[in-house]
Amino acid sequence: AMLFAVRWRQLGVRTGPEFYKLRFGGQTSRFIRVYSALFAVAVNMVPWIGAGMLGVHKIFWPIFGDWLGPTLGPLFGVDDIGVTLLVILPVLVLYVWVSGFAGVLVTDVIQSLIILAANLSLLVMVLWDFGGPAALADAVREARPEEAGEILGAWPAPGHRVLGPMVAFAWLVMGTIGRGGSVDLEGQRIFSCRSARDAAKVGVWGAASLFAMLVVVTVPTLGLIAKQPEMYLAEAGVRETAYSLLLDEYLPVGLLGAALAALLASVMSTIDSHLNYGAQTLVNDVLRQLLPNVSWLDEKDSRCVWVGRLLMLVIMAGGVVVAYNSESLIGIAVTLGGLFGSVATLYWGQWWWWRVNFWSWLAAMAGGPAVFFGLRKVLPELEWWQTQAEMSGAAAETMGALLALISIVLTTALWVTVTVFTAPERMETLKAFYVKAKPMGWWGPVRRALEEDGRTEELPPEGLLLGGTAVACVGAAWLSAAVLAAYQAAGGAYGNALLLGGAAVALGLAFKRGFDWHIGRMAPEDAS
Repeated sequence: AMLFAVRWRQLGVRTGPEFYKLRFGGQTSRFIRVYSALFAVAVNMVPWIGAGMLGVHKIFWPIFGDWLGPTLGPLFGVDDIGVTLLVILPVLVLYVWVSGFAGVLVTDVIQSLIILAANLSLLVMVLWDFGGPAALADAVREARPEEAGEILGAWPAPGHRVLGPMVAFAWLVMGTIGRGGSVDLEGQRIFSCRSARDAAKVGVWGAASLFAMLVVVTVPTLGLIAKQPEMYLAEAGVRETAYSLLLDEYLPVGLLGAALAALLASVMSTIDSHLNYGAQTLVNDVLRQLLPNVSWLDEKDSRCVWVGRLLMLVIMAGGVVVAYNSESLIGIAVTLGGLFGSVATLYWGQWWWWRVNFWSWLAAMAGGPAVFFGLRKVLPELEWWQTQAEMSGAAAETMGALLALISIVLTTALWVTVTVFTAPERMETLKAFYVKAKPMGWWGPVRRALEEDGRTEELPPEGLLLGGTAVACVGAAWLSAAVLAAYQAAGGAYGNALLLGGAAVALGLAFKRGFDWHIGRMAPEDAS
């Protein structure tokens, strides 16, 4: 939000891969654009669609399997994900087929509000059942006395068998590195904003609402740990059914139905966003580049919409394959995090370093996945690695996160080395990109060339990267403090909650001022 949203909005592109036409120019840009579009759909969209389908299955059928009973359950095969798909796919297709992006956007807001309300009700019921936050914390201590400190604490605990400091750090890196340097489905929201300032707000409010959602969804699971303590150290596939068990345990029938409907619709809306943007990307950045003179791909031709709809079905079919061949959501996330992370630093580099060229891109996009999958084959053969991974299922996940971090480091070293030993793009291409995109970072030679041309009025202010990063760090600290305050309050640690809550308020106010200052420098035309 602080470093990229404004610039993406100002570029005037319709999809992320269209960026490469401006950044690299020439004939190579078409190849990069096509490959990037296919990579985004295959690696970042199809697997997450499959994960969404699997998530719906894990939430719904543990509940409905009980409701259907021992007679009807096997008859209808509710343990089979195929039943889940038969229920959701027809609605899913109709959802995006008819409404497109506008329908997805409107229903996103409605569904988010409903699920927030349902989960706030769930949190209240859990606290009411145990007699308040302090009593809930006591129940957790009684149920899991050895792990109570790590469960109720505010920080990742060393030696944690599920989410220790190293895994938490790995997720922080994988979820941050490269973000913003390319866009996928969030580009739909950025490109459709009325102003650059609104584009930045999309990222901020998106992050804030996501963290709020995570708080109200995860905090009530303390009640489940207290009542079913064996769930705490269960395998990943079993732990992922915890939310459905929690809903079944605490919500009355009417509210349970509303929560499940909202949850299903919310997951489906996320899937629809991927389907909608994926089809748009394939049409705009693959088919139109490979078949530039075909009339039925013209944006004014109604047949182009049908092409997009058919491509949507192809993407959805890929998601079905992923859902059928996966057992754990965390397994999908670790693989995708490592695969995306292996190339992610290039996404920052292409914005922040003028020397990045086609060969840099090729080294990252071809070398990154090769490094990642090579490490997955080599490292597990090492005796030390095997010993660590075999300690538990969670330990295996930890080693998977470590592998992803090693892949990021090696791939970054690869593409930076290639960049240093190859020539940059043509100066005229770089100057045109700098004027249009106004990138931050190390663009000194390009900026000086424009100054020599007398085009100083087209240059952005200096120091935007440092200032924007500082404001982004304040924003991250604000959201983190707010999350920890909520969790400490739910666990009866009122002193810690008060301190963290006060810090969250102060950091939130500081972020608001920093946001106005930074966006005012980036987009002075709509700073008010």
